Amino acid sequence: MKALFRPLRSLAWLACLLALFASLAGTARAGDLTQAVLLVASRNKANSIYEQAVVLAAPLPDGKGHVGIILNRPTGVKLENLFPGQAATRNVADQVYLGGPVKSDSVIAVTQRPPHDSNYVALMPGLVAVLDGVSVDDIIENTPNEARYFLGFTVWDDGELDSQIRDGDWIVRPADARHVLPANPIDLWLELSGDFV
Repeated sequence: MKALFRPLRSLAWLACLLALFASLAGTARAGDLTQAVLLVASRNKANSIYEQAVVLAAPLPDGKGHVGIILNRPTGVKLENLFPGQAATRNVADQVYLGGPVKSDSVIAVTQRPPHDSNYVALMPGLVAVLDGVSVDDIIENTPNEARYFLGFTVWDDGELDSQIRDGDWIVRPADARHVLPANPIDLWLELSGDFV
């Protein structure tokens, strides 16, 4: 019985070790800021706009800095309440989300397909942030429920996000499509923060 216990214990130890290496490798890949990542706010972000926030962050097209959108801050306000004179806004079923403190008085649309000739930033494969008002209006008019609407966004200067990550402000996770625009984003921070915060 003693001989049987030792291999089983060794196998259990090996399985734990492999799981640890796999999780560390996933974290290392997630730390590659040349790709889109999910940023999960640590306790360092308490008492700020980013407290318990999950942010989709993507490199800017010039490679100098990042743009981000808070994914889990529903406002409880519908687009039609913000623009009562625009009849098409009544067709938008979802509420508006707070995307970040930059241009928080402007609505951006996150969608899979931007309108032709629109001003947008690619966030990750198959997902863009449409920034100009004419193109956002086009989406509201033609495909109102194929986008999620946000007030504002976040911008980091070159090296700023790296510095915040080194300071422990963010836990970096891979940008997983199922977490980017979840149907119910309220529990997203709890789901992604795990034991790290």
